[in-house]
Amino acid sequence: MKRFIELKHIGPTAHVRQLVETLCDRLDERLRHFDAEAVSVHVAFEEHGGTHKLYRASVTCHVPQHLAAAHEEGRDPGGALRGAFEELEHQLEKHHPIRRRK
Repeated sequence: MKRFIELKHIGPTAHVRQLVETLCDRLDERLRHFDAEAVSVHVAFEEHGGTHKLYRASVTCHVPQHLAAAHEEGRDPGGALRGAFEELEHQLEKHHPIRRRK
């Protein structure tokens, strides 16, 4: 699976990048039945605001004959990322059964 990750206006990015990589790995595992070259995911993660930070996560996934996209925002960076990936997996499940966790 090809990965494109954009982190905008984020302070220390190591933990955010690690979470994005972990969530992409989980998605990659669930989409293994597709040719790896035919699947791509684009993650955009942004931080807005000063004292009251707002995090916005957007995830788009291309699989053969389908495009799925999800967006989530919230005050918790991990929650925004996890929510966007969960919604994306839900959309993909509607069109292409994906492998469930054991």
